[in-house]
Amino acid sequence: MKGWINKENKWPMGKILFTSMILLLVLTMLLVNIVAVQLEKRFSLVGDLTANAAYKVGPETSAVLQSLPKDVHIYVLAEETSFTGEAYLVQANLMMKAYPAKSNRVTLSYIDYVLDPTFASQYSELVLEKGDILVTSGENTELINLSEMFNYERNLAGNVMIVSSRAEEVLTSAILRVMSDDKIHVAVLKGNGVANKSDFNDLLNENGFVLEDVNMVTDPLDDRYDIAMLLAPQIDLSEAMISKIDEFLYNDGAYGKMLIYTADVTQDILPMTEAYLKEWGIQIGDGAVFETKAERTYQSQPFYPVVDYEDAYYSDLLIDSSVPIIMPLSRPIEALFTVRDKHFTKNLLIFGATSGVRPSDTIDFNVDEGVSWGGNPGLVLASIKIASTDGTAYKQSDILVSASSEMLEAFTIGNTSLGNSEYIIKLLKDSFGKEQSVAIVPKSLAGDILTMNTRQKNIIAWTMVGVIPICILVTGIAVFAMRRYK
Repeated sequence: MKGWINKENKWPMGKILFTSMILLLVLTMLLVNIVAVQLEKRFSLVGDLTANAAYKVGPETSAVLQSLPKDVHIYVLAEETSFTGEAYLVQANLMMKAYPAKSNRVTLSYIDYVLDPTFASQYSELVLEKGDILVTSGENTELINLSEMFNYERNLAGNVMIVSSRAEEVLTSAILRVMSDDKIHVAVLKGNGVANKSDFNDLLNENGFVLEDVNMVTDPLDDRYDIAMLLAPQIDLSEAMISKIDEFLYNDGAYGKMLIYTADVTQDILPMTEAYLKEWGIQIGDGAVFETKAERTYQSQPFYPVVDYEDAYYSDLLIDSSVPIIMPLSRPIEALFTVRDKHFTKNLLIFGATSGVRPSDTIDFNVDEGVSWGGNPGLVLASIKIASTDGTAYKQSDILVSASSEMLEAFTIGNTSLGNSEYIIKLLKDSFGKEQSVAIVPKSLAGDILTMNTRQKNIIAWTMVGVIPICILVTGIAVFAMRRYK
């Protein structure tokens, strides 16, 4: 009886091995999942099979991340689930997640800042929107709009489409900027009835500039400032004030400074001020610029004309150079020369060929009474350049002259359909070497086109419909015959 029980309850060795293998497989898969979850928190486990490695950081970014001297925090003001569906949103999200995987000095957090007012209060000086990205290090913060992560083109229907990703370029450039403790310091000159452009001042603050009011009579204008802003003075500058500005630009022979001057149609003739600008090659004219083509105006207002990009270097800094810039209520200005002695001028923005100037003494104005038709500059950069002793480099100071003060008003710089704010900010940052970037090629997710000649197509077709099926048939017959007659 005992032997019968053992015989009935004894498991065959095959069942024991099979059960052990199943248990081992389950435990192995469980262990692999646990390890994968832990690794995913620290490393990117996503395979990138795209031709241009669109989901991986490149060698330039890797070099930056491996040499970070300070901690960097990336805050995405949206839930991670927002980056789904659209292929380029997925790519941007995976690119952001690759940064902490490359460096333990980088952290990435997704913040619902609407539900977390304590987070938004830390950046009260910034205008935050859903989808924005904050890159911070210490006291330095860079705000990236989600739209800046991509390149755009218009299709035949006129719709804007994403054509490539700039996510890596934008993020790496922002990290480089927050690593630097150098700021651009701006002296906002006060007195003589200057215009108050508080919204433009806020824009500068949001982009990392440090602003300070400076009275032109009582306060020093010394080398701690990089830029002095003189916005549409209504009263002519005194000789002492002009000397102070000139000494600021000379900077004890070191140069490296900039004066921003804006003209305005409400100004009277300012002999001293305009004579000083003329020495730099800029003539301030009389009247107001108008545009005769409605499509080249803002809301069909003739004195709110659109300008064209004349200098490709600065327009190439923009995300989309097709976005228009308007210069409302502009006075005519003119560059008197291109080069004279050590002085240089460059037109950055110009009015269209169908624009003209209305003289200020005209009462009942008729378009036919317009003067100075076509091609007047709207923004001019005047520079003095001094060669170094070995002749390999230049020291220079600049005067940036705008025909319009209204181009810095809230309705222009706050309008995302206009390029006013982006253009002026990137121009200023580039002028002082703060527009740090890396040479990273935009990454497209579009598939490569497979091109074949007729012979190649025929070879593939006959292989698929003839050779492969015949090989399968012959193999099947051979296997059947071997099993049948073995």
